[in-house]
Amino acid sequence: MVRARAATAVTRAVIRPRAGAARRAALAALCCALGACHSPLPEPVTRAVLHLHGDGYQRGLQHGQQQRHRIRAFYTRLLDVALFANLGREQPAIAGFLTHYQRPEYQNGNFSYQLLVEMAHSVATTLPKELTDELQGISDGCGLTYDQVLVLNTFADTVMAVRAIASTLRLSRGPRLKSVQFVGMKDGKGEQAKAIDYVPLAHALTTSVPLDASVRLVLNDPDGVDPATVRVVMAEAGKPPEVYEAGSPGYQAEPDGATGLAVTVTRAGGLPAAKAVSLLVFSGDLTVVSDPPPAHARFGREEGFAFTTLGDARAAKEVPNTAPSDGRSQPPPIAAAVRGPASADGVLRMAQHFALLDAGASSDATLVLVHHPPTGPAFATVGWAGVAFGFAGMSASGLSWTCNFSDTLDNAIVKDLLPKVSKLSTAQLSATGWPIGFAMRHAAGQSASVDGAIEALSPLQHLMGWQCLLGDATGAMRGIEIDADAKLIPAKTVEGVHVIGGKASPPGPSAAGETADELRMSVHYVENLVDVDPAIATVATALLEPTGVPVRIDQQRVVSTYWLKSLRTFGQLGDALRQGRGTWDVASLQNLLAEPRFVDTSDSMFAVVLEPKARRLHHAAGALPATDAGWQVLELDAEAP
Repeated sequence: MVRARAATAVTRAVIRPRAGAARRAALAALCCALGACHSPLPEPVTRAVLHLHGDGYQRGLQHGQQQRHRIRAFYTRLLDVALFANLGREQPAIAGFLTHYQRPEYQNGNFSYQLLVEMAHSVATTLPKELTDELQGISDGCGLTYDQVLVLNTFADTVMAVRAIASTLRLSRGPRLKSVQFVGMKDGKGEQAKAIDYVPLAHALTTSVPLDASVRLVLNDPDGVDPATVRVVMAEAGKPPEVYEAGSPGYQAEPDGATGLAVTVTRAGGLPAAKAVSLLVFSGDLTVVSDPPPAHARFGREEGFAFTTLGDARAAKEVPNTAPSDGRSQPPPIAAAVRGPASADGVLRMAQHFALLDAGASSDATLVLVHHPPTGPAFATVGWAGVAFGFAGMSASGLSWTCNFSDTLDNAIVKDLLPKVSKLSTAQLSATGWPIGFAMRHAAGQSASVDGAIEALSPLQHLMGWQCLLGDATGAMRGIEIDADAKLIPAKTVEGVHVIGGKASPPGPSAAGETADELRMSVHYVENLVDVDPAIATVATALLEPTGVPVRIDQQRVVSTYWLKSLRTFGQLGDALRQGRGTWDVASLQNLLAEPRFVDTSDSMFAVVLEPKARRLHHAAGALPATDAGWQVLELDAEAP
């Protein structure tokens, strides 16, 4: 059977099997009849474990009926109040690109819902009937319309894809960092070293910079760069960052051609010897944008790079680009897996702290679903009321997974839009494919092994970019980087799953793990670096140029607003795994997930530690951040139906 028990953590709640839940419900009803409804329940009201039995529709109906009030409240708080308003701010950028969204039905606050419903229905055409039946069951049980339930179960993938496009449209109109020059650095001929064309890199831009060198940055924008908006942050490990802006000592700005601005930064006392130094650059143009309000300049993406100074003998690829924090943004989600010599006892464990577009709306609706389908193993997912999946889960056979979003333009919306680029006046955003939560459920039903799950995931059309960790009861583990596999010429097969470490067991060290026994992920690709085919970027840009829309269709590391933040957090996670190597157990991984550098205090949604061999799932949810809620344990026995 599948059973749950309380962990020895902050919460003392005991989650018993279904019979116990029924007894508590009857007791609660009796208390209400006696006028004692204020009495506390024996488990946190912000989270629950729900067992579902039968076919897809029956499980959906049970879900909807038993979580009716929480589902409706979650939909209102997350979608009606938070998400629709947030997504509506992207309408000017999208409508300026695709004039279809200037039509009346998208005005007066209807843009977000109308867009997401249309895309949800196109997604539903991809899904098997059992899944759409389950969503219909949730709708019938909770009283929301089928369209509302469909949006609730597809928005994570579709909103992130829309956001990737909208942010690219917006940032494409802002300044770009064109080049970096180290003034005072000599080349092989003893002359001033030339400027380096700026390319976002996960490692250092250059090495052995003289200590007396200044850094000259050339920014460019067709509308001109506003010197008052430029802000440069310089940092070295272990010391507070230094900020350079208009009026600061060591900061100088001058025009560079008709549309450029050259900014030179000179550190008082010179650069530190034998160190890695990081720079973060912000800039806006001379335009004033009033929609959406308040009036503001068009800002480019924050850019960051690293370099070493004389005395540091490392090669550029040995120096990670961990640009300093801007002091305002939150860390992205993380996931890690350890086993063998990396763990305290050799056993595989996986950990994740998940965050997304939430703003605290989900903490009252957290839900662990335990599905008992008519065929195949039982499986559990960590998610929310009304959502038929989660971004972490485990099957009774031990297959375990965690998934974090990965911002990319290689998504299903761009894939569907490519054939329409020459007809933007009538083009609409659409998406076909599998939401990641349903894809992982599908894989868990197909195989108990990591390699079998990858084989099940590979033929699927995926909607958005995702970073997933997979583990199984044998101790096998893999990382996979997912995209939609967009191509100019439609391919007969989809190749949107990129395996980290290879399919051979065990995998060797990779960009996501320093040893064969540890893996780490944030939200940027570490091996799928050419996620957008250069041919797509070239052709799409050529087709769009006559329209006057300066869209930059490019790879994740060039356009994603999460890229630098993810590099920073990924590096910190690597440091933590290295320092704790050989000691990682459940308690220490739980403590790791609660460290402030890994906690998004605005959008934290849940945290998990998974033990595939023991079929044990530790989860923290129902508070903001999730790790403040305390930990509970769900055990899935191998003989579960």
